[in-house]
Amino acid sequence: MRALNLLHYPSLARQQKVFHRWWSSLAGLLLGGAVAWGWLQWQDIQTLRLRQTQSLLQASLTTRNQQAKEAVQGQTQLRLQAAQLVQLRQIAQHQQAWASLHDLLQMEARRSGLQLGRLQSDAEKIELQGTTADAAAMTDAQQRLTEQLDHPLGLVSITTGPHASVDFVWQTHLPAVQAASSAPPSRASGPPP
Repeated sequence: MRALNLLHYPSLARQQKVFHRWWSSLAGLLLGGAVAWGWLQWQDIQTLRLRQTQSLLQASLTTRNQQAKEAVQGQTQLRLQAAQLVQLRQIAQHQQAWASLHDLLQMEARRSGLQLGRLQSDAEKIELQGTTADAAAMTDAQQRLTEQLDHPLGLVSITTGPHASVDFVWQTHLPAVQAASSAPPSRASGPPP
């Protein structure tokens, strides 16, 4: 019966087809627009998340770079301080060696009646000039100092001065004196033998 109706109303069938096409096109357009809008919204959300992640990563990278730079500066500072500490220790040992040597020489001078005139050093040797009234006391003092320094204290020159005094010059190697003098002065500070 419907087919019969369509035959009688062809313009109605055409109108229904046009309406159906128009409605389908409109529904497709609305659905496509909604899907496109949803896709764009999802893309915006993802882009925002990526930007936030990028900002966090950039901040983390900046922080780590700063920490690495500070660590390098800290290590450089520690190396510098360690080098300075080594130098200060060497200076302290050198001063201690000289103080011990000075005390040892003063003690021996008092014991032997020596008058020490000049102590001179260079990079490798120490030279000591003095005067005594007794050559035998000078020889004994030289022997005792050699034993206490654990290194030969050599007689470089000896001359007779005015009033029957004996002028002498002793010499030894500087590193040996520093090593021996920086040791605890147990023999140097003990009672004379």
